[in-house]
Amino acid sequence: MLTLCLSLLLMITNSQITDKKEEIEIEKILQKLSFLFEPYTDELILDTEIISKLDFIFAKARYSKLINGITPKINEKKSINLIAAKHPLIDKMSINLGSDFSTLLITGPNTGGKTVTLKTVGLLTAMACSGLNIPAKENSSIFVFDQIFADIGDDQSILSSLSTFSSHMLNIVSIIKNATTNSLVLIDELGSGTDPIEGANLAISILETLH
Repeated sequence: MLTLCLSLLLMITNSQITDKKEEIEIEKILQKLSFLFEPYTDELILDTEIISKLDFIFAKARYSKLINGITPKINEKKSINLIAAKHPLIDKMSINLGSDFSTLLITGPNTGGKTVTLKTVGLLTAMACSGLNIPAKENSSIFVFDQIFADIGDDQSILSSLSTFSSHMLNIVSIIKNATTNSLVLIDELGSGTDPIEGANLAISILETLH
C-alpha cells in the first residue's frame, strides 16, 4: 500500500514538473512571437485605433436603422426643433424651443407626460450632440449646447440627510453656478417638496435667474 502511494505521489510530482516545463516553453514561444511583432508596434496601434473607429461608426449606423433615425440639422440659433420625435412610452411629439422664446414651462396633471417630454428633449439633444441620429422626422434641428443640465427624479438620501427638497436645491444651485447662455437646462417639478406658496415663489425666482 505504501509503495502504491509513493508511486502515485511520484507520478503527480512528475506531472507537475512536466506541466511547468510546458508552461515555460509556451512562454518562450509567445515571447519570441512578440519580438517578431515589435518592429510593427506603431502600425498595430494605428490599426487598432482605425478598427475601433470603424466599429463605432458601424454601430451608430446599425442603431440608426433600428430606431429609423435621421440626421438633425445643426443650427446656430440656440434652438431645438424636434418634429414627431419618438419616445418608447408615449406617442410622437413635436417640440420647438429657442426660436421665439428661450424658456418653456410645462404644466399639467400627473401621468400627463411632462417628465417624459423633458427626458425626450434631453436624450435626443445629447444623442445629436454625440453624433448619433435621432428618432424624429426630417428637418428636425438642434443647437450644439456646451453643457446639458438636468434635475429630474428624486435624489433624497437618508445617509446624507437630504430630503427631496434639499436634494433638488443642491442640484439647482450647482446648475445655476455652472450654466452658461449656451447651456440646456431641464428641471422637473421645480419647487416641489416644500410649502406650495414658498415653493412657487422659489420656482419663479429660479426661472427668472435662468431666463
